[in-house]
Amino acid sequence: MNVTAHRSMVKASSPPPDPVPPVEPDGPGPKPPPRILSARALTTLVSQLTTGHPHRDGPEVSPGPLDPYVRRALERFPQPLPPRSAFLAAVIMEFTERMTDVAELADLIPRPGGDAGHIIVAGHVARFVDEICGHGARMSWPFPWPGPPWFSDSLAEADLIVMGTQFQQCAAIALDRDLARTFADAAHALLEAGAARLS
Repeated sequence: MNVTAHRSMVKASSPPPDPVPPVEPDGPGPKPPPRILSARALTTLVSQLTTGHPHRDGPEVSPGPLDPYVRRALERFPQPLPPRSAFLAAVIMEFTERMTDVAELADLIPRPGGDAGHIIVAGHVARFVDEICGHGARMSWPFPWPGPPWFSDSLAEADLIVMGTQFQQCAAIALDRDLARTFADAAHALLEAGAARLS
């Protein structure tokens, strides 16, 4: 009897155990283990931070014909950003400068029985213009922050006319006669396409 009474007294006198506080994710205390990113998720995150676009695989998300030149065209201008017409003219300037470099390089590389550099460039320019004149041509904003209000990923009739006019100017200053003719043909195709959409 005494033993039982002693046991009940010990139980009654011992303090209750401290309740375990709930773990708050942002508070002090133990934290859950970090989530490990897959290689694909990490690539998407880094691409989103550096270019503004998540990296995606597959042919359905391949860049459009203008995408390689958009960022460089925007870098030509100090802030604030230029109006849309000046930006599109800069995109064409970037493209024609690249094609001029390709023509010069192609002429320096010996190719027995191969095409001359101007024929290679003419093929690139024709494909570029065909893709722009198609109704599905798109531009992507290359930075993580939102683009200006005038930036649209699709091309309107006036955009084609601006780009055609810039091709005309590049044809006028081209030092190579064949390259000038190629740029003039591109200008004609874009101006015709723009005018046809306006009518």
